[in-house]
Amino acid sequence: MERRRFLGAAAAAGTVALAGCSNVQPDPVVVSSNAESQLFGPTTIDVTVQNEAAKGDVNVVVKIFGSGETVQSKHTETVTMSEGAKREVTFNVDLEQEAEKYTATAKAAGFI
Repeated sequence: MERRRFLGAAAAAGTVALAGCSNVQPDPVVVSSNAESQLFGPTTIDVTVQNEAAKGDVNVVVKIFGSGETVQSKHTETVTMSEGAKREVTFNVDLEQEAEKYTATAKAAGFI
């Protein structure tokens, strides 16, 4: 009987420990993004990211689209952000073809 009680207590403790893990990762939000030239040739794209949660690594991704929804290129920078920090991430890209648009996203690194 003692073994069952121990296993039950260990399982409950493990569940409680894992329940708190959801708030120990960054929660980045793209606040703004700006392309400093047309989306052709040498182009600088500045992405401002705000971290709404814990300190950690953040993947900032810029996707550049050609005609329609075709991804012309994808660029990723990984940065470390403190809790509550706001940071500008700069992408310097050289676009061989004129692009129609781009998107900027940010996610906690290493998390699905």
